[in-house]
Amino acid sequence: MASPHTAILVAAGRSSRMGIDKVWADLWGRPAWRWSLDVLLSDPDLAHVAVAVPREAEGRFRAALPADAERCLIVAGGDERADSVISGLRALTEAGHDDDALVLVHDAARPAVSVELMRAVVDAAARIDGAVVPVVPVSDSLKRVRAERVAGAIERDEVAAAQTPQAARLGTLRAAIEEAHAWGRPITDDAGAMAAAGVPVHVIPGDPANRKLTDPADLPAMRALLAARATGIEAPTGARSGIGFDAHRRVPARPMRLAGLEFPGEPDGLEGHSDGDAALHALIDALLGAAGLGDVGTLFPSAESAWEGIDSAVLVKGALERLAAHGWRPASVDIVIAAQSPAIAPRRDEIVARLAELLGLEPASISVKGTTSDGLGFAGREGIAAWAVAAIEPSG
Repeated sequence: MASPHTAILVAAGRSSRMGIDKVWADLWGRPAWRWSLDVLLSDPDLAHVAVAVPREAEGRFRAALPADAERCLIVAGGDERADSVISGLRALTEAGHDDDALVLVHDAARPAVSVELMRAVVDAAARIDGAVVPVVPVSDSLKRVRAERVAGAIERDEVAAAQTPQAARLGTLRAAIEEAHAWGRPITDDAGAMAAAGVPVHVIPGDPANRKLTDPADLPAMRALLAARATGIEAPTGARSGIGFDAHRRVPARPMRLAGLEFPGEPDGLEGHSDGDAALHALIDALLGAAGLGDVGTLFPSAESAWEGIDSAVLVKGALERLAAHGWRPASVDIVIAAQSPAIAPRRDEIVARLAELLGLEPASISVKGTTSDGLGFAGREGIAAWAVAAIEPSG
């Protein structure tokens, strides 16, 4: 039976190693912190989530909450992570939750957290006396280093990498953090504070995909991971799959072409050397990427006048010819389009039919989804973004 619970989303960090404000990094039209929040809010048993943010940014975060945000409490975080957690605990207490309330604490810099992991942590914490932390094995060899020299080895089976969300009872977590402060103990995470206070901390299997954004190089991998998770295509046996992404700015006095169709009545179209069809460009990149054959810019360079203003359907056919020359053909396709307008749903069947015609596939092998970004990011204001996952199979 599901357990009611609360949560704290820690989004008040300063991102010193990242070089940018990582919780606002744009991931397919949504900032990183919103991915985590949306997973939390997808659980109907979540009573409240306190979002701990920099004091000077409370208004910005509040304006970016989803439309259904009654369960969200925006609170001012602190300079240290533990201070933000204490602020969140205080907000949850003021919202009517007592010391026995179960609290999940999650770092907003882990946007790829899954619903399944959240649920596993909640279920484990509801069964045990103490705290719960998800962990993943460490695969690299570990060394103890002193004065720039290896001083000894560390056995890998004795260590694990801790993740969030971590869970405990509200009163237990608050007391552990307050004790750590009183004794001057450094607090790296909630599990460490509770273990130091004598609270039993139980581990459960974490998720290798639940990675933390730390360096700028983490962003491309995170975008690819989230795109694959959002589309969820499963490649046939012996097949390969690829991911594609494209985005184009809106410009006036140009027809709006998207996913192989024209959308009359739109006040502007999409900028680009060809017709600007971001959905077909993402599809081409996914197909070529699956076969390791480059991308749309390599095959159809914008420096060549032959591609200026061209219908992107012609480019799709060119990409298919390149696949065929290397022994591949499309097997299935999933496309997601992020746009405030035009609406995709009313013309989804037309889009699927057009893609089926272009790719030589049955409509059942094609999925097209439209979404908005709640007014956030590039796809919420300036343009349209699309990403695709394509599976290909040997043509022989």
